[in-house]
Amino acid sequence: MITLAIDTSFHYLTLVLYRDKEIISSIQKEAFKQQSETILVEIKTLFDSVKISPKELKRIVLTDGPGSYTGLRIGMTVAKVLGALANVEVYTLSSLHVLAGLEKNVHVLLDARAKRAYYAHYHEGIPLINERVILLSDFDDLDTSNFKIFGDGNLISNEKNYPDYTKHFMDLQDYWNKVDNIHALVPRYLKDNEAYHS
Repeated sequence: MITLAIDTSFHYLTLVLYRDKEIISSIQKEAFKQQSETILVEIKTLFDSVKISPKELKRIVLTDGPGSYTGLRIGMTVAKVLGALANVEVYTLSSLHVLAGLEKNVHVLLDARAKRAYYAHYHEGIPLINERVILLSDFDDLDTSNFKIFGDGNLISNEKNYPDYTKHFMDLQDYWNKVDNIHALVPRYLKDNEAYHS
């Protein structure tokens, strides 16, 4: 079964083609605010590189948030078009969860602007602290030097660290959420929509 994974939630354009549970081709490139210009070209490149026809696509799994307002909508638009035209099953997965994968004791931090961050804490795929929006000042009294942080750790004087998470989509298959009505698919936000337009 051919599955296409899509993440356009923040800094990266990540696309992964799986045959069953095996990665057969992938693209992960920094493309902040450029996903709309490149995503369709990169999807075509992905299929062409392994000589697979898009008609063979059976499933799409994409991140549905939290993240960039524009980025999330780009990924969802592509999923809606492919899902509706080709009658492909569509699933969603948290953009924080996919970064963490099955890593042990990892904190995920993504810039939410206005001195805030999207935050969650996972251990081997299990949420220990569910995703939320926090103030960066909440970390002021914590020693985070020993935290394993994926994402924008630089926001709290740690290091920015984006792993190769192309295999994480399939690792977290048990956490996929099936989309029953593709036309009703919308980004999952953790704060007021107005804050995403800046």
